[in-house]
Amino acid sequence: MNTQRMQLRAEQFAGIASGYGDAAAMAVLGAGQLAKRKALVAMVLRAARSTPCAPALDEAAALIVRAEQADAAAVAGVIAHPHLDAWATLCLHRLADREKGAEADLSDLLGHLASYAAAAAIAAGLDFDLELPTVDGAASIPGLGNAAGLGPGRARATGTASSVTFTGAGGTVVTLDGPGWRARRCVALTGGGRLAIEDLDPYRHCYDWRPLTYLTEARARDLEKLLSEAWLLIERHHPGHAEGLRHSLRAMVPLATPENGTMISAASRHAAGAIGASIPDSAADLALLLIHEYMHAKLGALLDLVDLVERDRPASRAGFHAPWRLDPRPAGALLQGIYAHAGVTDYWRMRRHGPDGDTRRAAAQFAYWRAMNRIALDALINSGELTPIGKRFALILRNTLDGWETETVDPVIASRVRLFVTAQSVRWLLINAHADDEETERAISALRFGTSPPTFAERGTIAAGAVRGPADAPGILADLHRWLDGRTDPVGPSGPDPDTAGVMLLNGDAAGAERACLARLDADARDDDAWIGLAVARALPAGRNDRSDPTDLATRLLHTRPELLRNAVLKVQHAGNHAAATELVKKMALP
Repeated sequence: MNTQRMQLRAEQFAGIASGYGDAAAMAVLGAGQLAKRKALVAMVLRAARSTPCAPALDEAAALIVRAEQADAAAVAGVIAHPHLDAWATLCLHRLADREKGAEADLSDLLGHLASYAAAAAIAAGLDFDLELPTVDGAASIPGLGNAAGLGPGRARATGTASSVTFTGAGGTVVTLDGPGWRARRCVALTGGGRLAIEDLDPYRHCYDWRPLTYLTEARARDLEKLLSEAWLLIERHHPGHAEGLRHSLRAMVPLATPENGTMISAASRHAAGAIGASIPDSAADLALLLIHEYMHAKLGALLDLVDLVERDRPASRAGFHAPWRLDPRPAGALLQGIYAHAGVTDYWRMRRHGPDGDTRRAAAQFAYWRAMNRIALDALINSGELTPIGKRFALILRNTLDGWETETVDPVIASRVRLFVTAQSVRWLLINAHADDEETERAISALRFGTSPPTFAERGTIAAGAVRGPADAPGILADLHRWLDGRTDPVGPSGPDPDTAGVMLLNGDAAGAERACLARLDADARDDDAWIGLAVARALPAGRNDRSDPTDLATRLLHTRPELLRNAVLKVQHAGNHAAATELVKKMALP
């Protein structure tokens, strides 16, 4: 492999770091993935040297080498098949387990290399005669399809320039493109290129979600239509991503939709060139999923070439604030999230101008993800865990976000989105930030007795709380979530109790919402939802009198150290002096 082909020029690196990347940059990433896959296959061959499978592996490897000598470009396409990485990585794990004493028959797993050898021989036009493993009675040829109905046991695959035949252990015969052959379905992209529907590869289970089984013809046609429409949207409205997608994405793995109906998508560091996604209802939703996961896959391919996060330096045990998560994240995961959500931000940025889009929702989503990514990127840049080139990558990406900051959003939508982001940040701090006893005592003194406001640490000690996973929106956040759809109009009375803090906030009644939240905290200072509502009420620009000061100590602590205020109130309550607790909470009320 020519190592120069795997070295990004400065402008190519900058293009990827800015959130995009042209065909030439994708070619470099592709060359890196080709070298990685060859190295993985070599590692499997070495690790399996002492197994009974070694002769068959050598036979398959020799055929791949002959095919590459005959047509290197065609065989490169076979080796670039996204799930070769996932298969080889699984082989290495199972072989390592075997060395530790685990007993398992690895012949079918390791025998899958013969399937790649057959694919390489077909691509190069070579004759071959190989034994292939079967899964559920089907023998696979990566990138082409599988021969189904062969029955259990090994199958024999023979190929010439004119035909390929599969013979099952029980004598069933299937020919490529004949009855029993299930072809891999592909969608032709306008402007060139193809995108496969990957519902056949036996090693596509690498996305943390269950892949769908082979789609019926009707469902496959529906997905093909949806992919074509999604691609047209990307090409027309997201040209900065279309070029990179065209030259790097090879397949989509349909994933089973969870029971709650949530759209899901995923990328894998062991399947560059493919993404997994549930089948959404609209082309616009699919376009968003494709861009989001393509960003993950692109960064993963870059990380196979260059370290952006320090490996040798001990990682922060606490982790960092990723606003789309409830728990702190390590620097590497934070970088992945930031880069992928830069693509999401850009999608909504352009979606605002689409002729068929909900422009208010798109504007709110753009403002939301722009703000979320700013919080996360600042945390990453200041983490101290980026390599020098990683710091340069992050600063280039920040330049992109800075450029988007100049783009205007309806001021009412923008203000409501900022409040929602504030609410999420306060929730994150209540879960993961911790105040010490000395700070708590000083907060009690300042807020209750009016002593000079002390100086507190900018943030408490960060340690992951009991709640983890993607950020959801319970309680008051659920009420406010309509702001992320661009819905800023007041809401009418609904339900048995319209006078809730959430409804008051939606209607701009900051004073009423504050009173409602204070009453809840007076009853139980462990009510984190009330702290969140109180923080939003103190920041809400409408419905406050002219004497309120958004920079007062209590308000500042609500937004930056809510866990400190919670500790202070709880300590007074636990001491049994509930009158003092009431006084302390009321100190934060509107004057």
